[in-house]
This record gives sequence, structure tokens and C-alpha cells, in this order.
Amino acid sequence: MRITSLIARTTIAAGAVLALSVPAFAQDAFDSTAATGNQTNNTNNFTGAQTQQGGNAAAPQLQGATNGTIGPQGGDATVIQGVNTAGTVRVNNLANLEALLNIIANGMEILGIAWGGPTMIWGFMNMAAGTQDAMKRIIWGAAGVTGGLATPGCINWLVASCRDANLFS
Repeated sequence: MRITSLIARTTIAAGAVLALSVPAFAQDAFDSTAATGNQTNNTNNFTGAQTQQGGNAAAPQLQGATNGTIGPQGGDATVIQGVNTAGTVRVNNLANLEALLNIIANGMEILGIAWGGPTMIWGFMNMAAGTQDAMKRIIWGAAGVTGGLATPGCINWLVASCRDANLFS
């Protein structure tokens, strides 16, 4: 009975946190003069941050392959088929590796918090009931939350240190 009640409460709390973290995507109903107090109704619903293209703006004319000099040439460059330049293009493999490591780090953060938080709460509930293993669960839960929160920073620190030491070039 207590476990199902705890799971239900945790699920409701997690749903509330996710619902409150969704962006509102609010649109300004007034034009850019709203800050000055002249609130006139704008039928386009722009927030004022968007750039407007003029009605007579022509699209740029397309052209064939050009001789592009992007990045280093020679043995350090990778040839990519289908790129519309006649030269070689350098691929930034460090950016791909960094993106993959960020995905892994964020996943570890979510798993650490999702496992450590309920484990720590369960330990507190067992402490109130007087169980022997309560303190162990609290410590394991705190370690899971701390490890989850620390993982993205540690991975970013390691990648930055390797990049600064030119280990990827």
C-alpha cells in the first residue's frame, strides 16, 4: 500500500515538473511599439524579434559548383560526396563526438536523478519506520543524484581539456 502510494505521488510530482517546464510559446498581440505604451492591435502576431522580408525581395540566384577553400587542404581534409563545392571540405569530427558525449551525459544525469531521488525518499520513509537499511538507501540515493548532476560537467571538462591540449587534431 505504501509503495503504490509513493509511486503514485512520485509520478504525479514528475508529471507536474514536466508540465511546468514546457515553454509557453507566447505570442505578442501588440506590435513593437507596445514598450512605449502605444498598444495597437497587430494582426500578424509577431513578437517584434522576427525580421520581415519585403514583398519584392528576390531569392538569390543559384549557381553551380564554386572553388571553396574551407579549412585546411591536403591530407587533413575529407572529401564528401554531394557537397556543392568543387574543393574539399573539412569535417569537424570533434563536434560530432562532443554531441554524442553530451547526449550520453544528459542521459546519465536523467538516470541518476530518476533513480537516486526515489531511492533517497524511500530511505527516508524507511528511517521513519525504523528499518535497518534506511541510512544505506539514503546514502545510495544521494550518491545517485550527485553523480547524475555531476556527470555532464565532468564530461564537458574532460572534452574541453582534451581540445585545449590539441588531442583531437
